[in-house]
Amino acid sequence: MKKVNKIILICAGLLIGFISCKDDSLQIVPDWETGVNTYATRQTGSSASFVNGSPATPLNLNFRWISIDGANTVTKIEFFLTFDEGYVDVDNNPALAKHGGSAGKLFKTIEGAAVPANRADVGVTITQNDVYQLYKNNKYNYCGTEVDVFSNTLKPARTPSSPFLAGDVFSLKWIVYTADGRKFDSWSPSVCNEFPGSNCKYAWGVVCDSNLGGTYNYSTTSMFRAGAPFAGNPTGSGTATEGSEGSYTLTDFSFGVFAAAYGDSPALGSLRLSDACDFLSIKGTDQYGDSYTITVMSVTSTVLTIKWVNTYGDGGTTTLTRSDSKTWPTTLTTSPSGSCN
Repeated sequence: MKKVNKIILICAGLLIGFISCKDDSLQIVPDWETGVNTYATRQTGSSASFVNGSPATPLNLNFRWISIDGANTVTKIEFFLTFDEGYVDVDNNPALAKHGGSAGKLFKTIEGAAVPANRADVGVTITQNDVYQLYKNNKYNYCGTEVDVFSNTLKPARTPSSPFLAGDVFSLKWIVYTADGRKFDSWSPSVCNEFPGSNCKYAWGVVCDSNLGGTYNYSTTSMFRAGAPFAGNPTGSGTATEGSEGSYTLTDFSFGVFAAAYGDSPALGSLRLSDACDFLSIKGTDQYGDSYTITVMSVTSTVLTIKWVNTYGDGGTTTLTRSDSKTWPTTLTTSPSGSCN
């Protein structure tokens, strides 16, 4: 029995040796480094956007860095501001002028004792003048000739006193430096967009005060029904009711055409009249899934005349006359600014 046991033990030893024998130098084990992620949010009560015509209204953010395992210490943070501008190029295509490139321009640096502790917020205030001062000397070739960004005949409303317009987009980006000499300036898309309590930039745009809500009388002529003209002149009254900023529901987006052409109920669905700094458009679709396009033909303080058509071919020319004490802004338009043509 002892001899048998000895043989079994020898065999077991050989088996163990065969299984466990390895060359540690051939085993590739990644040496994972700890990292830092970041998070910027809007402060309670802060404007969510720059306000056209109100350059003193700031954007107030909170920023924090996060070391999940507490193994890192941030010693310096650099903040950068980007400024992108939409326009229509010589081929009549939408284009984007990235005046600060993808990285932006250095706006602010905090270091030493000014750097917040792990997960603690530091306030960052950004004004229109902050961005203007960074970019005021920029030039750009929009239509074949390089011109000053803030003295551009494509967008005469852009001036040093009112530097930013609807369609401008900004973002705050950052680079963080840690005590061990590392630099964090990019993160994976999941960390930027999916990880709770984490992002890699904060973006915003420009809004304008909008005050189109109220009552009006309408009169529609030159009507079309499914693409074919037909006679008639429906008239009536309606109300523009503001929902979210610059977005309005109307009593009937067909201005009497549905009733005259089909004996149908008003065109509603998810349709909204959008006022983006006096640039008008109709968003959404009616109850039949059709979208709408409008063109401002003329405007006075009391009468707005538009031509409209939907994707089914219904349309007409409608005058909207204020029936309350308010007025139409005489700068209302449906022509995009900044077109090379």
